[in-house]
Amino acid sequence: MADRFDVAGRLAEGRVAIEHTQAYVHACHALGYQHPDLTAHRWQLRDWLDGEDGLNLLVLDRDCGQLRAAGQAVGEGLRIAQGQLGELTAAWTGPGSEAAAAFLQRHCDAASVVANEVRAAAQRCESLRDNLWHLLDSKVATVIAIDDRSQPQRASWLAAAAVVTSGTAERSTAEETVRAQVMPYVDNDIRGDWLAAMRSSLTAFGAAYDMVNDRLAAASAPLFEFPGDLGPTVSPPEHSPPPPAIPVAPVLASAPAATLPAAVLPAGAAPADPAPSAPAPAAPPLPDPASALGSSGLGSDGLSGTSDAGGLGSLGGLGGLASRIVDALGSLLGPGADDVDDPAGLDDATADDPFGDPDEDPFQPEDEDEHDKPDQPEEAQVVAEQPPAPDPAPVDVPADMPADAPPPAPQPAAGPAAPAAAAPVTPAPATGGSTPCEIAADQVPQAGQ
Repeated sequence: MADRFDVAGRLAEGRVAIEHTQAYVHACHALGYQHPDLTAHRWQLRDWLDGEDGLNLLVLDRDCGQLRAAGQAVGEGLRIAQGQLGELTAAWTGPGSEAAAAFLQRHCDAASVVANEVRAAAQRCESLRDNLWHLLDSKVATVIAIDDRSQPQRASWLAAAAVVTSGTAERSTAEETVRAQVMPYVDNDIRGDWLAAMRSSLTAFGAAYDMVNDRLAAASAPLFEFPGDLGPTVSPPEHSPPPPAIPVAPVLASAPAATLPAAVLPAGAAPADPAPSAPAPAAPPLPDPASALGSSGLGSDGLSGTSDAGGLGSLGGLGGLASRIVDALGSLLGPGADDVDDPAGLDDATADDPFGDPDEDPFQPEDEDEHDKPDQPEEAQVVAEQPPAPDPAPVDVPADMPADAPPPAPQPAAGPAAPAAAAPVTPAPATGGSTPCEIAADQVPQAGQ
């Protein structure tokens, strides 16, 4: 006898009876007996019995024990929570205590539902285990009991069935035994009682599973509340789309300031302050002799017009050399530097007072003195002799001019300053006299006197 919940052992006990019944049915089928639930294939009766093969009620019994232990653990937790609720109400009073007690009570109610459902699940699984074992045991018992009905004739019936199915000698006697004795037994007991028992057992197994599943599915889901910050943090799904990007106004890059080439102004024109917003500076008016003095004390000969002072372009190696000499000796030349176009006037001014008045600022232009007044008519005469230029044009140094020759310098006009719209006069190149370099070299020995 198989142990309780030993499905494999109990089915093995019923397979002996199934072998007997299968032999009877197979012999009858050889002689023309037909039934869809008995003769569809050779081992159809064994399939009816082995429908529960693989069922392990011992595993189900262990699951019932674990559910029972879980129910006890949940019940113990519920008992602790209820005890804490009593201690809270005893130690704390007021509206806050009432709110906390109500929250804990709802928590205990949800825990009570869980404890009840776990215990009910354990009971349902235990009931399923017992029902399945009972159905299986009854099924095997029915198979054995129906087979025992033919126990007195079992030996002769099995021998006749073997002769009919194998086709050996004396087949007529065996066929007669099968037709007269075995076939009525198969048609009455096997087709009636045995097949009905297999069908009812199959239906009962399905009903047992459905009952437990329906009760577990009908259980209410408990709800536990989480107060405030104690609640779980909700994280976005793993494949959730990224949040939409906040549109940012595009930063317009400022256009780079247009870099204009250094304009070459006419000789004698005072450098104008550059205007940042103006695309190109307008041509300045012709300055008078008194206002044409540079900060270095030289006149409008264009020798001090470097790229770092006044915005004028470089005039070549001669202009750079002259500008360095003028920068070094600016304080020594004084106001007589505007007469570089008149060598005689320069000699007279430097011979009388080469350094000027020591109390005066050498970097400020001096007023007209008696040495300048006699020269103005002569300069006006020179300017009058020159034809006026039609358009202002930059002064270009001739390519065949020697390196030590001074650039052409304009002649200051006599009388009041010309209006702003007047075109500047192109000066004639100097034809004689000492060069600025020679004049500066003559003044060097007198620096210490």
